[in-house]
Amino acid sequence: MPYVDATDYLAPYGQRRVRRPLRLLLTDETYPLESAPEESWLPIAFRAFARLAERLTVRHAVIVGTGNGLDALAATEIFPLRSLTVTDLLESSLAVSRENVLSHLIAPEEIDLRFHAGDLLSCVPPDRPVCLVYENLPNIPAAPEIRLESGLITGRFFDAREVDVPEPYSSYLLALHHQCLLEARERVRFGGGVLTAIGGRMPPEVAFGLHRSCGYRPRLVAYDVKRQVEPALVIPPYARAEQEGGVEFTFYAPEAIALVDDSRLSGLEGQELADAVAPELSRLALSAQEAERRSQRGQDVAHSVLMIFGERIR
Repeated sequence: MPYVDATDYLAPYGQRRVRRPLRLLLTDETYPLESAPEESWLPIAFRAFARLAERLTVRHAVIVGTGNGLDALAATEIFPLRSLTVTDLLESSLAVSRENVLSHLIAPEEIDLRFHAGDLLSCVPPDRPVCLVYENLPNIPAAPEIRLESGLITGRFFDAREVDVPEPYSSYLLALHHQCLLEARERVRFGGGVLTAIGGRMPPEVAFGLHRSCGYRPRLVAYDVKRQVEPALVIPPYARAEQEGGVEFTFYAPEAIALVDDSRLSGLEGQELADAVAPELSRLALSAQEAERRSQRGQDVAHSVLMIFGERIR
Protein backbone atom coordinates (compact mmCIF):
# COMPACT_ATOMS: atom_id res chain seq x y z
CA MET A 1 0.00 0.00 0.00
CA PRO A 2 1.24 3.55 -0.75
CA TYR A 3 2.61 5.62 2.09
CA VAL A 4 3.41 9.34 1.84
CA ASP A 5 5.82 11.24 4.08
CA ALA A 6 3.89 14.10 5.74
CA THR A 7 6.51 15.00 8.35
CA ASP A 8 7.10 18.48 6.90
CA TYR A 9 3.47 19.44 7.51
CA LEU A 10 4.00 19.31 11.27
CA ALA A 11 7.57 20.64 11.23
CA PRO A 12 6.59 24.08 12.65
CA TYR A 13 5.09 22.45 15.76
CA GLY A 14 7.05 20.84 18.55
CA GLN A 15 6.55 17.13 19.06
CA ARG A 16 4.27 16.33 21.99
CA ARG A 17 1.79 13.66 20.98
CA VAL A 18 2.49 12.71 17.33
CA ARG A 19 5.29 10.40 16.23
CA ARG A 20 7.82 11.60 13.69
CA PRO A 21 8.52 10.77 10.94
CA LEU A 22 4.91 10.91 9.88
CA ARG A 23 4.08 8.50 7.06
CA LEU A 24 0.43 8.43 6.00
CA LEU A 25 -1.29 5.53 4.33
CA LEU A 26 -3.21 6.77 1.29
CA THR A 27 -5.61 4.77 -0.89
CA ASP A 28 -8.09 5.60 -3.65
CA GLU A 29 -10.72 6.12 -0.94
CA THR A 30 -8.75 8.82 0.89
CA TYR A 31 -8.16 12.42 -0.10
CA PRO A 32 -4.65 12.69 -1.56
CA LEU A 33 -1.86 14.68 0.04
CA GLU A 34 -0.08 17.33 -1.98
CA SER A 35 3.61 16.59 -2.38
CA ALA A 36 4.64 19.96 -0.90
CA PRO A 37 2.93 21.73 2.02
CA GLU A 38 2.74 25.01 0.10
CA GLU A 39 0.38 23.32 -2.38
CA SER A 40 -2.02 22.32 0.40
CA TRP A 41 -4.68 23.99 2.52
CA LEU A 42 -3.55 22.07 5.59
CA PRO A 43 -0.66 24.32 6.72
CA ILE A 44 -3.09 27.26 6.60
CA ALA A 45 -5.52 25.32 8.79
CA PHE A 46 -2.71 24.44 11.20
CA ARG A 47 -1.74 28.12 11.49
CA ALA A 48 -5.38 28.80 12.34
CA PHE A 49 -5.28 26.03 14.98
CA ALA A 50 -2.20 27.62 16.52
CA ARG A 51 -3.76 31.08 16.64
CA LEU A 52 -6.94 29.71 18.20
CA ALA A 53 -4.88 27.82 20.79
CA GLU A 54 -3.48 31.15 21.97
CA ARG A 55 -6.90 32.48 22.94
CA LEU A 56 -9.18 29.47 23.37
CA THR A 57 -8.67 26.35 25.49
CA VAL A 58 -9.77 23.54 23.18
CA ARG A 59 -10.18 20.26 25.07
CA HIS A 60 -13.00 18.71 23.03
CA ALA A 61 -13.04 18.95 19.24
CA VAL A 62 -14.67 17.49 16.12
CA ILE A 63 -13.01 17.19 12.70
CA VAL A 64 -15.67 16.98 9.95
CA GLY A 65 -14.51 15.32 6.75
CA THR A 66 -10.95 14.45 7.73
CA GLY A 67 -9.91 12.98 4.36
CA ASN A 68 -6.68 11.27 5.46
CA GLY A 69 -6.39 12.05 9.17
CA LEU A 70 -3.58 14.60 9.03
CA ASP A 71 -5.78 17.43 10.28
CA ALA A 72 -6.79 15.26 13.25
CA LEU A 73 -3.14 14.58 14.07
CA ALA A 74 -2.34 18.28 13.89
CA ALA A 75 -5.24 19.06 16.22
CA THR A 76 -3.89 16.62 18.81
CA GLU A 77 -0.43 18.18 18.52
CA ILE A 78 -1.56 21.81 18.78
CA PHE A 79 -4.52 21.68 21.20
CA PRO A 80 -4.53 20.16 24.73
CA LEU A 81 -7.29 17.77 23.69
CA ARG A 82 -9.04 15.39 26.01
CA SER A 83 -11.42 14.13 23.33
CA LEU A 84 -11.48 14.17 19.54
CA THR A 85 -14.24 13.01 17.21
CA VAL A 86 -13.26 12.43 13.59
CA THR A 87 -15.72 11.97 10.72
CA ASP A 88 -15.67 11.24 7.02
CA LEU A 89 -18.41 10.56 4.51
CA LEU A 90 -17.31 7.04 3.55
CA GLU A 91 -16.49 4.21 5.95
CA SER A 92 -13.71 3.04 3.62
CA SER A 93 -12.02 6.44 3.81
CA LEU A 94 -12.56 6.73 7.55
CA ALA A 95 -10.91 3.34 8.13
CA VAL A 96 -7.70 4.62 6.55
CA SER A 97 -7.86 7.87 8.50
CA ARG A 98 -8.36 5.92 11.72
CA GLU A 99 -5.27 3.82 11.00
CA ASN A 100 -3.21 6.94 10.24
CA VAL A 101 -4.27 8.62 13.48
CA LEU A 102 -3.87 5.65 15.79
CA SER A 103 -0.52 4.57 14.34
CA HIS A 104 1.05 7.99 14.90
CA LEU A 105 -0.18 8.96 18.35
CA ILE A 106 2.44 8.33 21.01
CA ALA A 107 -0.18 7.68 23.71
CA PRO A 108 -3.62 7.34 22.08
CA GLU A 109 -5.14 6.25 25.39
CA GLU A 110 -4.70 9.82 26.66
CA ILE A 111 -7.42 11.07 24.30
CA ASP A 112 -11.01 9.87 23.99
CA LEU A 113 -10.95 9.15 20.25
CA ARG A 114 -14.13 8.49 18.29
CA PHE A 115 -14.53 7.85 14.56
CA HIS A 116 -17.88 8.11 12.74
CA ALA A 117 -18.74 7.68 9.06
CA GLY A 118 -21.61 9.73 7.67
CA ASP A 119 -22.83 13.03 6.33
CA LEU A 120 -21.61 16.13 8.18
CA LEU A 121 -22.51 15.91 11.90
CA SER A 122 -25.50 13.60 11.55
CA CYS A 123 -23.29 10.63 12.43
CA VAL A 124 -21.95 12.17 15.66
CA PRO A 125 -23.92 11.40 18.85
CA PRO A 126 -24.95 14.72 20.50
CA ASP A 127 -23.87 13.56 23.95
CA ARG A 128 -21.47 16.37 24.88
CA PRO A 129 -20.74 19.97 23.90
CA VAL A 130 -17.43 20.62 22.17
CA CYS A 131 -15.09 23.60 22.06
CA LEU A 132 -14.30 23.45 18.35
CA VAL A 133 -15.62 21.99 15.12
CA TYR A 134 -13.25 22.16 12.16
CA GLU A 135 -14.61 21.60 8.67
CA ASN A 136 -13.06 21.71 5.21
CA LEU A 137 -15.96 20.70 2.98
CA PRO A 138 -16.46 20.57 -0.79
CA ASN A 139 -18.20 23.47 -2.50
CA ILE A 140 -19.23 22.03 -5.85
CA PRO A 141 -22.56 20.22 -6.33
CA ALA A 142 -21.96 16.92 -8.09
CA ALA A 143 -23.42 16.42 -11.56
CA PRO A 144 -25.54 13.25 -11.97
CA GLU A 145 -22.73 11.39 -13.73
CA ILE A 146 -20.21 11.97 -10.91
CA ARG A 147 -19.85 9.04 -8.54
CA LEU A 148 -18.89 10.06 -5.01
CA GLU A 149 -16.71 7.08 -4.26
CA SER A 150 -13.10 8.30 -4.26
CA GLY A 151 -11.31 10.63 -1.90
CA LEU A 152 -10.44 13.10 -4.63
CA ILE A 153 -14.05 13.37 -5.82
CA THR A 154 -15.67 13.59 -2.36
CA GLY A 155 -13.13 16.27 -1.45
CA ARG A 156 -14.33 18.44 -4.34
CA PHE A 157 -18.00 17.56 -4.91
CA PHE A 158 -21.07 16.81 -2.80
CA ASP A 159 -24.56 15.43 -3.35
CA ALA A 160 -26.76 18.53 -3.41
CA ARG A 161 -30.12 16.82 -3.87
CA GLU A 162 -31.16 17.23 -0.24
CA VAL A 163 -29.29 20.43 0.59
CA ASP A 164 -31.47 23.54 0.44
CA VAL A 165 -29.98 26.83 1.62
CA PRO A 166 -30.92 30.50 1.25
CA GLU A 167 -29.36 32.96 -1.13
CA PRO A 168 -26.73 34.19 -1.63
CA TYR A 169 -25.03 31.12 -0.15
CA SER A 170 -26.47 28.72 -2.71
CA SER A 171 -25.31 30.77 -5.71
CA TYR A 172 -21.85 31.17 -4.18
CA LEU A 173 -21.56 27.37 -3.69
CA LEU A 174 -21.52 27.49 0.10
CA ALA A 175 -24.44 25.14 0.69
CA LEU A 176 -22.57 22.41 2.54
CA HIS A 177 -20.79 24.91 4.80
CA HIS A 178 -24.15 26.47 5.65
CA GLN A 179 -25.64 23.10 6.54
CA CYS A 180 -22.65 22.17 8.69
CA LEU A 181 -22.75 25.47 10.58
CA LEU A 182 -26.42 24.93 11.40
CA GLU A 183 -25.83 21.35 12.57
CA ALA A 184 -22.84 22.41 14.68
CA ARG A 185 -24.54 25.24 16.53
CA GLU A 186 -26.25 23.10 19.17
CA ARG A 187 -23.16 20.94 19.62
CA VAL A 188 -20.71 23.79 20.29
CA ARG A 189 -20.60 25.42 23.71
CA PHE A 190 -20.95 29.20 24.00
CA GLY A 191 -17.54 30.77 23.53
CA GLY A 192 -16.48 27.89 21.30
CA GLY A 193 -17.17 27.75 17.62
CA VAL A 194 -16.63 26.43 14.12
CA LEU A 195 -13.47 26.89 12.08
CA THR A 196 -14.51 26.91 8.44
CA ALA A 197 -11.98 26.46 5.64
CA ILE A 198 -13.29 28.20 2.53
CA GLY A 199 -11.70 28.82 -0.82
CA GLY A 200 -12.19 32.58 -0.81
CA ARG A 201 -13.50 32.88 -4.33
CA MET A 202 -16.58 34.78 -3.21
CA PRO A 203 -16.84 38.35 -1.79
CA PRO A 204 -15.65 38.49 1.84
CA GLU A 205 -19.01 39.84 3.00
CA VAL A 206 -20.66 36.66 1.72
CA ALA A 207 -18.23 34.39 3.57
CA PHE A 208 -18.67 36.32 6.83
CA GLY A 209 -22.41 36.65 6.31
CA LEU A 210 -22.60 32.87 6.08
CA HIS A 211 -21.45 32.58 9.70
CA ARG A 212 -23.60 35.44 10.95
CA SER A 213 -26.72 33.97 9.38
CA CYS A 214 -26.16 30.76 11.35
CA GLY A 215 -25.61 32.38 14.74
CA TYR A 216 -21.86 32.91 14.90
CA ARG A 217 -19.53 35.89 15.27
CA PRO A 218 -16.91 35.44 12.47
CA ARG A 219 -13.21 36.28 12.59
CA LEU A 220 -10.59 35.62 9.92
CA VAL A 221 -7.81 33.84 11.82
CA ALA A 222 -5.62 32.68 8.92
CA TYR A 223 -5.34 33.77 5.31
CA ASP A 224 -3.31 32.79 2.29
CA VAL A 225 -3.29 32.50 -1.49
CA LYS A 226 -2.30 29.21 -3.12
CA ARG A 227 -2.13 27.66 -6.55
CA GLN A 228 -5.35 26.08 -7.77
CA VAL A 229 -4.68 22.35 -7.97
CA GLU A 230 -6.72 20.16 -10.34
CA PRO A 231 -7.80 23.27 -12.31
CA ALA A 232 -9.51 21.27 -15.06
CA LEU A 233 -11.68 19.60 -12.42
CA VAL A 234 -12.40 22.60 -10.19
CA ILE A 235 -12.55 25.79 -12.26
CA PRO A 236 -15.23 24.88 -14.88
CA PRO A 237 -18.01 24.42 -12.28
CA TYR A 238 -17.26 27.89 -10.92
CA ALA A 239 -17.34 29.34 -14.44
CA ARG A 240 -20.73 27.68 -15.05
CA ALA A 241 -22.09 28.93 -11.72
CA GLU A 242 -20.87 32.40 -12.63
CA GLN A 243 -22.74 32.31 -15.93
CA GLU A 244 -25.92 30.73 -14.60
CA GLY A 245 -26.19 32.42 -11.20
CA GLY A 246 -25.35 36.01 -12.03
CA VAL A 247 -22.50 36.10 -9.51
CA GLU A 248 -18.77 36.59 -9.91
CA PHE A 249 -16.04 34.53 -8.30
CA THR A 250 -12.48 35.73 -7.78
CA PHE A 251 -9.36 33.86 -8.76
CA TYR A 252 -5.88 35.36 -9.12
CA ALA A 253 -2.88 35.36 -11.37
CA PRO A 254 -0.15 33.25 -9.70
CA GLU A 255 1.94 36.32 -8.82
CA ALA A 256 -0.50 36.76 -5.94
CA ILE A 257 1.12 33.84 -4.10
CA ALA A 258 4.50 35.54 -3.66
CA LEU A 259 2.83 38.84 -2.82
CA VAL A 260 0.96 37.29 0.12
CA ASP A 261 3.99 35.23 1.21
CA ASP A 262 6.10 38.37 1.47
CA SER A 263 3.50 40.18 3.57
CA ARG A 264 3.02 37.21 5.89
CA LEU A 265 6.76 37.01 6.51
CA SER A 266 6.55 40.52 7.97
CA GLY A 267 4.40 39.11 10.76
CA LEU A 268 0.90 39.67 9.42
CA GLU A 269 -1.82 37.01 9.57
CA GLY A 270 -5.58 36.68 9.32
CA GLN A 271 -7.60 39.84 8.69
CA GLU A 272 -4.54 42.09 9.01
CA LEU A 273 -2.82 40.14 6.23
CA ALA A 274 -5.91 40.14 4.01
CA ASP A 275 -6.34 43.91 4.43
CA ALA A 276 -2.67 44.62 3.74
CA VAL A 277 -2.57 42.75 0.43
CA ALA A 278 -6.05 43.65 -0.84
CA PRO A 279 -5.03 46.67 -2.96
CA GLU A 280 -2.28 44.79 -4.81
CA LEU A 281 -4.38 41.64 -5.16
CA SER A 282 -7.18 43.55 -6.85
CA ARG A 283 -5.01 44.13 -9.91
CA LEU A 284 -4.31 40.39 -10.17
CA ALA A 285 -7.95 39.32 -9.86
CA LEU A 286 -9.63 37.08 -12.43
CA SER A 287 -13.24 36.04 -12.80
CA ALA A 288 -13.94 32.31 -12.96
CA GLN A 289 -14.45 32.51 -16.71
CA GLU A 290 -11.14 34.34 -17.12
CA ALA A 291 -9.48 31.76 -14.88
CA GLU A 292 -10.90 28.95 -16.99
CA ARG A 293 -9.54 30.46 -20.21
CA ARG A 294 -6.15 31.00 -18.59
CA SER A 295 -6.09 27.42 -17.33
CA GLN A 296 -7.01 26.07 -20.75
CA ARG A 297 -3.90 27.82 -22.09
CA GLY A 298 -1.81 25.89 -19.56
CA GLN A 299 -1.25 28.85 -17.25
CA ASP A 300 -1.47 28.61 -13.47
CA VAL A 301 -4.29 30.18 -11.51
CA ALA A 302 -4.42 30.93 -7.76
CA HIS A 303 -7.17 31.45 -5.20
CA SER A 304 -7.37 32.71 -1.65
CA VAL A 305 -8.00 30.49 1.38
CA LEU A 306 -9.99 31.79 4.33
CA MET A 307 -9.89 30.20 7.77
CA ILE A 308 -12.90 31.77 9.46
CA PHE A 309 -13.61 31.04 13.12
CA GLY A 310 -17.25 31.57 13.96
CA GLU A 311 -17.81 31.96 17.69
CA ARG A 312 -21.22 30.72 18.78
CA ILE A 313 -23.26 33.65 20.11
CA ARG A 314 -26.82 32.27 20.08
